[in-house]
Amino acid sequence: MVRQSMNLRVTDHLANERTFLAYVRTSLSLMAFGFVIAKFALLAHLAPAAVGVVPSAAALSGHKLGIVFAALGCALGAAGSWRFVVVDRELKRDQYHSAPWLAIAVGTATVVTGFLVILNLLRVL
Repeated sequence: MVRQSMNLRVTDHLANERTFLAYVRTSLSLMAFGFVIAKFALLAHLAPAAVGVVPSAAALSGHKLGIVFAALGCALGAAGSWRFVVVDRELKRDQYHSAPWLAIAVGTATVVTGFLVILNLLRVL
């Protein structure tokens, strides 16, 4: 019976590590996407042979949107690291508690960023 409990504990720790790695992958993707958005907005504004001239306001808006994505990626990476440490400590004590507030915070940040994307796209059109 002790062996089964230990196996569950190992799988819980491995699941915690996989979740942490998912946070890392997602945060790196958001930061890279923010970089691409910002650089593309700058390129679209500066390209002399562009089919349509991109207004300065649209380029600045794209740059700000890129910064928002990069900042969201940084925040998600920090939240994922913090959550990994908290869950690891709780698993070692056999006192795991879920964090619905983290899901709400990440979901809210996702919705707000989605609205910013929509506003940016409407501004460019």
